[in-house]
Amino acid sequence: MTDKPSPPAAAPEPPKPGRSARLTRVLLVLSLGLNLAIIGLVLGVMVFHGDRYEERASKHDRREGARIERDLGFGPYGRALHRDDWEELRSLLGPRRDALRGKREELRGTFEKTLVVLRAEPFDRAEMQAQMARQSVLIRETAQIGQEVLLNHIEEMSPEERAAFADRLERGLGREPRRFKDR
Repeated sequence: MTDKPSPPAAAPEPPKPGRSARLTRVLLVLSLGLNLAIIGLVLGVMVFHGDRYEERASKHDRREGARIERDLGFGPYGRALHRDDWEELRSLLGPRRDALRGKREELRGTFEKTLVVLRAEPFDRAEMQAQMARQSVLIRETAQIGQEVLLNHIEEMSPEERAAFADRLERGLGREPRRFKDR
């Protein structure tokens, strides 16, 4: 009998990763992806909108400016105002602050009544219409004060300031500012 050499032993296979190891790898990849997305979002905001944020006033000034803009119905005009413009408008509104506060409180009261009317059974259309009519009057009166103050401020602007305001307004409307040449 001849002794045949035995075949070489196969190298042992490495153990297959268990379910928890695969889950850990998947979670690490997802975590990395989420972190990269957040970093990209922050960098994108800084790159594309950084100049806008630098122009803004402090947090308090932004809140006050937003409240004035909302209450007075400035809309795109308010968004085109510069920080210095808002300071001037606040000072121009000084003598009218109490009247504006009263209108805001009355408007809030009409909305409280509106909620009661909306929840009542049966629905009272005439009362709802009366509440909406009063709200419209209050909003219109407040907007008229805002328009007057804004017009006074625009009237006091230099031609260069008005042109810069017009450029910001045009950008706010989604268009690039045009440069008009003398014809």
